[in-house]
Amino acid sequence: MSKVYLFVDVTVKAGMRDEFLPLLQDHAAHIRDEEGCEALEVFVDTQSENICVWEVWTNRPLWDAHMVNDRSKAWQKVAPAYVQGETIKVMDSI
Repeated sequence: MSKVYLFVDVTVKAGMRDEFLPLLQDHAAHIRDEEGCEALEVFVDTQSENICVWEVWTNRPLWDAHMVNDRSKAWQKVAPAYVQGETIKVMDSI
């Protein structure tokens, strides 16, 4: 199975980034400890309020498991208060 590379562009609601970022960083710290998460970095966009997340997963089944685990389900209830939308790009290496 091949690795999964993700680039997530998070559109944060106006004026909410400073409040949202520590919550996201805490969530990211837990994700980094999950089986299959090989890398996860959080970046702030210097041109907007957006946040970008870069992730590398060992394979698709482990990423899929992450997306439905209890911590991710809890996060999906928190994030909408801060996030207007997101775009997840799934990429392959060349």
